[in-house]
Amino acid sequence: MKKILVYPCGTEIGLEIYRSLCCSVQYELIGGSSSYDHGRFVYKNHIDGLPFITDSSGEDDISKFNKAVAAYGIDFIYPAMDGVLTVFSKYRSKFSATIIAPQIQTAEITRSKHATYRLFENKLPIPTVYFDQDEVRSFPIFVKPDVGQGSMGARKINNVSELQDIDFLQNVCMEYLPGPEYTVDCLTNGAGELVYARGRKRNRIKNGISVNAEFVDRKEFAWYAQVINRTLEQRGGWFFQLKETEKGSLKLLEISSRIAGTSAITRCIGVNLPLLTVNVFNNIMVHHVIQNDYLIELDRAYENRYKVGINYSFVYVDYDDTLVVNGLVNVSLVQFLYQCVNQNKRLVLISKHKGDLDAELSRYRLKQLFDQVLHLERNESKSDYIKESDAIFIDDSYGERRVIHYEKGIPVFDTHMVECLVEG
Repeated sequence: MKKILVYPCGTEIGLEIYRSLCCSVQYELIGGSSSYDHGRFVYKNHIDGLPFITDSSGEDDISKFNKAVAAYGIDFIYPAMDGVLTVFSKYRSKFSATIIAPQIQTAEITRSKHATYRLFENKLPIPTVYFDQDEVRSFPIFVKPDVGQGSMGARKINNVSELQDIDFLQNVCMEYLPGPEYTVDCLTNGAGELVYARGRKRNRIKNGISVNAEFVDRKEFAWYAQVINRTLEQRGGWFFQLKETEKGSLKLLEISSRIAGTSAITRCIGVNLPLLTVNVFNNIMVHHVIQNDYLIELDRAYENRYKVGINYSFVYVDYDDTLVVNGLVNVSLVQFLYQCVNQNKRLVLISKHKGDLDAELSRYRLKQLFDQVLHLERNESKSDYIKESDAIFIDDSYGERRVIHYEKGIPVFDTHMVECLVEG
């Protein structure tokens, strides 16, 4: 099994790489961070304190990365941030692991919108770009950083006074395109062939990231993808963005030489871009992909992850309104219980259920989940049956939790608290 260091692992890209590869039997993921980020809550294997990679990174920083590569037996480094990708691409020969990034010329062009527009101005429709204030004849116009990602720092300029403080070298000042925006996710194989290209509409944007998306198929998407693929030496997963003019035609906004965080929707129709990208850099030829044909919409929101400082070997779980709620199995709780099975923790169902508990467990296909089932009388105390000090107790009843907590001194959990016990 080959090992992949994802750095920085706490970005939206790093988290999508984790979701795409965490169950792989071919590759083992190791997260890497320079600061305290969300990646340490997600990646089971994690390297903290790596140098912060920037354009000014020197030999000492690269040496520290190579020491980590040697210590952990890392085969690939997967950059998970635009600026980091460019630096790793630039210094790829100095790293002792394979860098999952395109050649430096491609990385640098796609990092700069000015450079992208210069390259494609005679090949694809691009927005009208203004290079000084005198060229702007009408408003509104649109301004965004020349080097950046998503729509961070982008804004509409409505009049001359708002234009006064704009740096035309550090920003791209362009015509305002009022129509819908699209992202086209792509995959190029090791032979330079475009294997996949499909567009999705960016329905809602938050903090520069598309948080709602659905597939849209337009014939122009494939043409744009082919022209870009012929012009730039892409490899693995990448994407580009388009926006409609007032009349409905499309113009190129930007190109990126990495996968997009919202490409999760692509993974969920069968096209796992991070996995396919690693395969490409592992010299596995990818000739085609399988796509499921169904309607799908993605909506993204913040997800909670926790590190809880308790050690336990026994889990006691109630049945009524805990394991089964309103006639349905509590799937979130069952997820946690199977995590405990994987960790060889002992599971005990403890219940005062009025009916035939054995039949109920069979009905819900839960009979084999528990190491022991304790079916108590109504007048019995659950506290009397809990003997271990390294145990936790899960029950929807505040009264039951209160007794167990004070008599046994062990952690107790309501059903809404179980999420803090679930690992990545």
